[in-house]
Amino acid sequence: MQHYTGPGYEEEVGQGKLQFSEWAGAFDETSPLFELRMAQFSDWYVFTRVLGNRNMTPIEASLNDSSFQVTEEERSQLQNLRNNRHSLFEFLKLKKNDVYVKDLFNGLKYVIKDSLITAGFDSREYFEARLIPHNDGFIFSNSFCFHPEDVNRFISKEIRAVKKSKEIPLDEGRENLILKLFQMKCKHERYKHLKLKDIYSNNSKLKF
Repeated sequence: MQHYTGPGYEEEVGQGKLQFSEWAGAFDETSPLFELRMAQFSDWYVFTRVLGNRNMTPIEASLNDSSFQVTEEERSQLQNLRNNRHSLFEFLKLKKNDVYVKDLFNGLKYVIKDSLITAGFDSREYFEARLIPHNDGFIFSNSFCFHPEDVNRFISKEIRAVKKSKEIPLDEGRENLILKLFQMKCKHERYKHLKLKDIYSNNSKLKF
């Protein structure tokens, strides 16, 4: 997606980084979290953030912009990217290089066969990820956010509230919760002296 981060989009990227840094902190190249933060930012910028002058995400724009020339194969790949599943998951097991996960919103189980990413998963930790259709299965995007096991009950309660809500559509509620939890995880990483229950809470005095 270099097109939407290159010439003509410098202001969009700058605004995006500013907004993202308000949640995750400044981009610090010396931080051990720098590569993770860049992956999380890129994922959010491409899949979620709406371009100010287009009212659509870069992925959507690439499929609707007649001046953006792509082959049929590339268009198919872009459609797969657009049809991603962004959710909260539970890690079930690893069998050779196949990663088994369960979507915490719809209860569906997925197998990411021959996954290029197999390390870092823990069955005790719920995590945010994005599944992208690929051939007859799925692959992970490069962005993850793992939450401490001690907040599983809080996350489960929040998911139930989103699913029961009659005011906010499920997809919107899911995205809102994923973002809120991401902000909480970033606060936890930045303020280690604070207790988890004071961060992962709807009554927290911290601003998100």
